[in-house]
Amino acid sequence: MHVHVLGNGKSGSGCRITSRWWQRPFIELMAANIGLATSPGDPSLDELYVERLVYWVRDSTLERAVILACDDLHDETGHRFPGLSGLYVPNDYVFELSRRHPMFIPAASIHPARSDAIAELERCIEAGAAMLKLLPCVQAVECNRATYKPFWERMARLNLPLLAHTGGEFSLPTHRRDLQSVETLRLPLECGVNVIAAHCGTPALPWDRDYFDQFEQMRNSFPNLYGDLSALSQITHLRTLDRLRKDPRRILYGSDYPVLTTALWSRIKGWIGEPAYQRIRSIRNPLEKKAQLTLALGFSDRIFTDFWGLAPAPHEARKGKREELRAS
Repeated sequence: MHVHVLGNGKSGSGCRITSRWWQRPFIELMAANIGLATSPGDPSLDELYVERLVYWVRDSTLERAVILACDDLHDETGHRFPGLSGLYVPNDYVFELSRRHPMFIPAASIHPARSDAIAELERCIEAGAAMLKLLPCVQAVECNRATYKPFWERMARLNLPLLAHTGGEFSLPTHRRDLQSVETLRLPLECGVNVIAAHCGTPALPWDRDYFDQFEQMRNSFPNLYGDLSALSQITHLRTLDRLRKDPRRILYGSDYPVLTTALWSRIKGWIGEPAYQRIRSIRNPLEKKAQLTLALGFSDRIFTDFWGLAPAPHEARKGKREELRAS
């Protein structure tokens, strides 16, 4: 439910990616982890990345993966700033990949400050979007702005869930640290949107603020607030993982591929035994490694399937619902 695609756009995908010098060792580590032997400037990068992801999905026990678009940063007037978010993946690209590869499900990304935000939302629903993905602290999306209320209300009527990054961010530039909190998702929740707080507000780095207590309070207040397990396996995530294992209400599975997964810290904590640790450690497939670690940590199979209760109905059913909404 949380898988990234990316590219440099040199093959016509429309993607862009930029990185800072200090990130290079981590990028190389992620590339090696997913078996991608190429450089950021390779004209074949986009296709090679997709081919690798297709291979890992087919080789795993997972049947399908929701792949994420990523919009540019916009200011409050809707002015676009290409490149500032570090990653750009067009909506049309994830739709194209999903048509080519049936194991992919597209998730759109639309900054609600755009002048065409609602029109693009309608278009993406028509094209088969199963979710909307935003990174508020990266894309400068102040979700609680009153001017965005019609956008959230339209999402709620169309039953399109929102997957929004919460907590610390390491891979992409953070432009609004005040938008890392779970509280920034209050207005969409009040409008009736099913909201998935990616990472449950957990820190990415040791000095990041931990918003899990805020997530817990809001999960108790809003029955339409969910969390996901994407990226959660490192030492900075242990407090969150411990609490989610004890109370897995409305928690969904996500990998955050190509982010690395490690079973080491779960073994040190004693949450998994040595045989399970060695088995998971030996798994080469990064998607399967995260799935098997999730099960070994005691999460039920439902964590992989509850998303279908939030995702929009199949295309034809959605078409009928839209006609009904227009008539009303």
